[in-house]
Amino acid sequence: MSKKVILITGSNGEIGSSLINKLSQNNYIISLDLSHKNNKRLNIKNIRGSILDKNLLNDVNEKYNISEIYHLAAILSTKAQENPVLANEVNYNGTINLLEIAKSQALKLNKPIKFFFPSSIAVYNMDNKNLDNLINEDFLSIEPLTEYGKAKLKCEKISINNYLNNNIDFRCIRFPGIISASTKPSGGTSDYAPDMIHASFLNKDYNCFVNNKTILPFMTMPDAVNSIIKLMDSSEEKIKSRIYNVTSFSVTVLKLENKIKEFYPDFKLSYKINKQRQKIVDSWPNFIDDSNARLEWKFSCKYNLENFLTSYMIPNLKKYYKYE
Repeated sequence: MSKKVILITGSNGEIGSSLINKLSQNNYIISLDLSHKNNKRLNIKNIRGSILDKNLLNDVNEKYNISEIYHLAAILSTKAQENPVLANEVNYNGTINLLEIAKSQALKLNKPIKFFFPSSIAVYNMDNKNLDNLINEDFLSIEPLTEYGKAKLKCEKISINNYLNNNIDFRCIRFPGIISASTKPSGGTSDYAPDMIHASFLNKDYNCFVNNKTILPFMTMPDAVNSIIKLMDSSEEKIKSRIYNVTSFSVTVLKLENKIKEFYPDFKLSYKINKQRQKIVDSWPNFIDDSNARLEWKFSCKYNLENFLTSYMIPNLKKYYKYE
């Protein structure tokens, strides 16, 4: 097989689908997901299955020579809180399974294997301190508040401490809240922001589960996907930090509401505070420092607070809901 072989887990989500569209142009893709997606392109192998199925993973490991792994499969924050045992199985043990494949491939091919891992600002726990400071990757916090954040942090640590010396070129991004026009918000802890935008576009009221002073860092889905591509395309000698913050803008609920009303003046926002979710977002940093990413591999965003509604969200929401 002349093309580079890339394994993507959780490949049918929006990030995975976007990565496949970009990476399949010049590579052979192994797409692994619990759900089935009938992609008929000859250079994409669709496999339906779990990252906990070691027989399936061993089969993939033996059959292919894999150069890069993008491990996106995970139980997200809300579901992880509801089922912590399952969350730990998938988010931690499943990641170990993929790291072991990378380790095996590095031995088989006698070369470094690139491994991308998406982490989150959920690894931080501010404990109501340093809220107005820019928080960098070295910030030492107490244990993350959520099961999702705990698992992500454990995976970061074991990857750096146990796998880098096994010829695994580990690269990780701690994502802020991600705002997408191409999927409906799925109940994530930071999804109040895209929820508000989708509701306003559909001329619906929205009942927000956090208070109007809540502030989090965000970025758009296209910028998130492009940051992954940019990081993985960078030469290894540039990758000094391994784990990187990225962000575009931080905004309060109130400021986002006012921004939305510039385009949808009849939008009505009310509040029904969910104490558990409020506690979670209050534990995350308001502002994050992504200077390492900007310095080492030239990270940047196309969309910011001033242009993301007009240049990304509104045009793409029109396309999305037209075909609902």
